[in-house]
Amino acid sequence: MTNNKKLYIKSKFLSYVLPSVAAMWVYTIYTMVDGIFVARGVSKTALAAVNISMPMINVAFAVGILFAVGASTKASIFKGQNKPENANRVFTLSTLTVAVIGILVMAVIKLNLTWTATMLGATQETIEYVKDYLGVIIMFVPFYMTSYNLEVLIKADGFPKTAIKTSVLGAFTNIVLDALFVLVFHWGITGAAVATGLSQVLTFSVYLRHFLSKRSGFSFVKIKWKIKDAAGIAKLGIADFITEISAGLCIFIFNHILLRVSGNDGVVIYTVISYFSQLILMTMIGINQGAQPLISYYHGKEKGEFCSYIFKIALICAGACSLIAFAIGVIYPNPIVGVYIDKATDGLLFERGVEAFRLYSVSFLPLGIVTTLMGYFTSMKIPKFAMSISLGRGLVFITAFMMMFSSFMGEKGVWLSAAASEICALMLGLILFRRQKRIIK
Repeated sequence: MTNNKKLYIKSKFLSYVLPSVAAMWVYTIYTMVDGIFVARGVSKTALAAVNISMPMINVAFAVGILFAVGASTKASIFKGQNKPENANRVFTLSTLTVAVIGILVMAVIKLNLTWTATMLGATQETIEYVKDYLGVIIMFVPFYMTSYNLEVLIKADGFPKTAIKTSVLGAFTNIVLDALFVLVFHWGITGAAVATGLSQVLTFSVYLRHFLSKRSGFSFVKIKWKIKDAAGIAKLGIADFITEISAGLCIFIFNHILLRVSGNDGVVIYTVISYFSQLILMTMIGINQGAQPLISYYHGKEKGEFCSYIFKIALICAGACSLIAFAIGVIYPNPIVGVYIDKATDGLLFERGVEAFRLYSVSFLPLGIVTTLMGYFTSMKIPKFAMSISLGRGLVFITAFMMMFSSFMGEKGVWLSAAASEICALMLGLILFRRQKRIIK
């Protein structure tokens, strides 16, 4: 590959990755901002309630990712093969499927709100807060899921700048409405949920307007919905789906074990850690989702050299982000913990939070390589490899280590279990990568 081609690929890579990372930050900031305003404007018990609600939000977001990544990969391959009609069918099928699933999820949770809150781990102290927050935010889930689906597809359409501008607009709106509803109107945890929901309606509206305009490279077309076609799209996004749903599952497992080991204070500490760790994970997913359309496009054109070079750049970027995250977590945890836990009023909880943050931060070191390997396998249409890593890190390894470490080391073992899980996932990913290289040869 010539230097000119390398420069072109780097430029293209950055033009896709930067908006993707920014968009993922924005989606994470929605919940982080809610947490800040709830912690400062309501109480630490309400903050724990927001975290208890998060697995359900992760499930909804994961479904959006499932179809968005699959549709983006398929549509990009079709574009690389000069088959716009097929790309339009994929776009339409993905968007309609996600919207319908969103409506169904909203109805089921709304009709079973108390059971859902209890299942998520709400205690007598937190159940009313959980019901207040989840009962409102679930009404906006169809917009939340469809908005993310369209955000990924708008980048595949060649408009990454539109994606980042819209995401920033949504985040700014959320912050303003949070301040207004929580601190001025004193609507409490309900106000935080309304603020997040309305900001998602705004971003959905902007994305939909783009795809209905003449400048869009995708068009809504008449299709005959078939479960086989929908499953074909979902198959390619299943690794990213499991990655996201695993984040919710981890929060669920952490909350239940911490309630047993440390009570509500342990959940409060984990809430703070999960906000930062989710931001790091979303950074890695953003790098993947920026690189995936490019790798898929050149894979469709059968240009393996280009695919390998993009993968290499993604590894370097993700690895650098891992090192930065680890350094921040070990050296500067105090300011992050201090945003949510006031040292002056609850000094002991603050110190426990700082110690826990440092222990958990070790898990950030392997995370970049692990998520990049998953994204690469998805882009190359090897979803079973990506799914194996995702299931390992998000379900099998983390559950095993958390149960084992918490039994021997208590709360400290809970924080260390994340690092052990990511190291095992890295080893599995490298084994699968070597296997894939042997298959190609």
